Amino acid sequence: MKHLSPKLKNRMKNAALVVLTVLLVALTGLGWVGDLNLDTIPAGSWLGRLYISLSYGQGGGFELRSGEIAAAQPAEFAVQTDAGMKGAQYSESAVGAFLSAFEQPLGAALSLTGELRAADEAALAEALTQPGVFLRYDAALPLSLVAGWMGGTYTAPDDPTVCALFFGADGTLWVRAADGAVYRADLHSAPDPALADEISGQACAFAAAVPGAQGMRPETLLFDGTLTLPAVLSRAPALDLESTGSLSVLLEAFGYDAYVSNYTDKTTGQRVFVNSQSTLRVGEDGELSFRAGTAQGGLEAYLESEIGENGPLTYQVDYARSLLESVFQSFSADAAFAFDSCTQVGDGHTARLVFRYLVGSVPVEGEEGVLAVIDYADNVLVSAELHLRTFVQSGVSHTLLPTRTAAAAAAGGGPYGLAAGYFAEGTSLVPRRYYLTD
Repeated sequence: MKHLSPKLKNRMKNAALVVLTVLLVALTGLGWVGDLNLDTIPAGSWLGRLYISLSYGQGGGFELRSGEIAAAQPAEFAVQTDAGMKGAQYSESAVGAFLSAFEQPLGAALSLTGELRAADEAALAEALTQPGVFLRYDAALPLSLVAGWMGGTYTAPDDPTVCALFFGADGTLWVRAADGAVYRADLHSAPDPALADEISGQACAFAAAVPGAQGMRPETLLFDGTLTLPAVLSRAPALDLESTGSLSVLLEAFGYDAYVSNYTDKTTGQRVFVNSQSTLRVGEDGELSFRAGTAQGGLEAYLESEIGENGPLTYQVDYARSLLESVFQSFSADAAFAFDSCTQVGDGHTARLVFRYLVGSVPVEGEEGVLAVIDYADNVLVSAELHLRTFVQSGVSHTLLPTRTAAAAAAGGGPYGLAAGYFAEGTSLVPRRYYLTD
């Protein structure tokens, strides 16, 4: 460098100092990031998302879950205005048309709901004579879960398990709990029934307004038309346990790689995949069982820091729904299913979830209809029992007992609700209308 001019030497020294300074800052930053974890930074923040991207990558199997993908849709939806009432039942497209129009305002209404107070049947029946929006689920769902699916946040201290909601245009929410109790609460914002003006629906009425339907719950929807559904046959899916492609998708869903140790159980005929902390058993009869021996062997459904105001159940259900979709993808089958019920202990830190099959939009009742029973310990899925089935139409259709006829025929002992479901009859599953009781 003795031939270089003094000015050039100084520039080179300054450049070297700049590079060293940048390297020092970068190394300090890396050391700081290395000490971070998602218990100390919010997962939803830009820094949390950057941390996840750097730590897990796009292919790392990590996904921030919003929990807003609904794992169950209403079985019935209706809108009442001064001009009349229309609705839909047991139709994904028809119910979905109403839900698409009202989902956002319903979520907003549930986010601004006041404290729930006990109410009586007479007050509910009177409220149902006024304009409003009604929806009923076949499942028993915590209200916070329904709010989350609609993009809202229900944060009241009580979180009842509900099956029906009526959003009165006068600003009152009416709730039918799964145990039959009735509650009411004040709404700071009520959905506008006029949003349904352009939606085609079927003429209907609440039982409270129909003479001769005194044996029914006042919010029971009575439709003018009939409902015809096909009978189906229930079969175990064609599981090819020798197919590398099918197995790789299935194994990946439960956290295994393609080289996991496996053997055939000579007693049950099931294929058993096992590592040091968990076991997956798969039978050609469609029975599948996952067991984690330790929490470390389970499937991490979400990060503790992800939990929002709606609580852990939203994320537990969302992860289970995604897992079940992956299982069906592994054997190229398409089955409709929905979240059915849950049992929670310790503010949801221990939970058992049940998912049920649907044929079209109608639930399959009884044991044959249970797709999965899934257990969580905190944020870890520790066990899953799956009953895999496909449903094929038998070629026979059944017209269900009309709702108005069923209401008029209700025997004593009510009040009753009405629902539709598939029930086992011999080798078939047959659709029937049936009465709901508390």
